[in-house]
Amino acid sequence: MVFFAAVVSFISFLLIVRHLSQKWLRRMVGHMWVPDLAVHGTVIWMFLGTSTLGLIQAELAAIMFSVWLRAYRKAFGCERFTLRGWKRIDGMATRFAR
Repeated sequence: MVFFAAVVSFISFLLIVRHLSQKWLRRMVGHMWVPDLAVHGTVIWMFLGTSTLGLIQAELAAIMFSVWLRAYRKAFGCERFTLRGWKRIDGMATRFAR
C-alpha cells in the first residue's frame, strides 16, 4: 500500500515537472545536488514527528524522483553553468542527433 501511494505521488510530481521547458529541465538536471537536497530535505523536514508510513511513502517517492532525474540526465543530457555560461552536455539519445 505504501508503494502504491509513493507511485501516485511520483506520477503527480512528474505531471508538475512536465510544465517546465526542456531548457530548464536540462539545467535542473545539470546541477543534480540542488534538487536532490531540496526534495529530500523538504520531505524529511515536513514529516518529522508524523507517522512512519507517511515518511516512508514520501521518501520513496523522492527516491523515485532522484532516479528519474539521473535517468533523464543519462538519456537526454543536461546543461551546467560554467564561467563562460551554460554548457550543454549531450546524453545517449541526443548524442547522434546533432
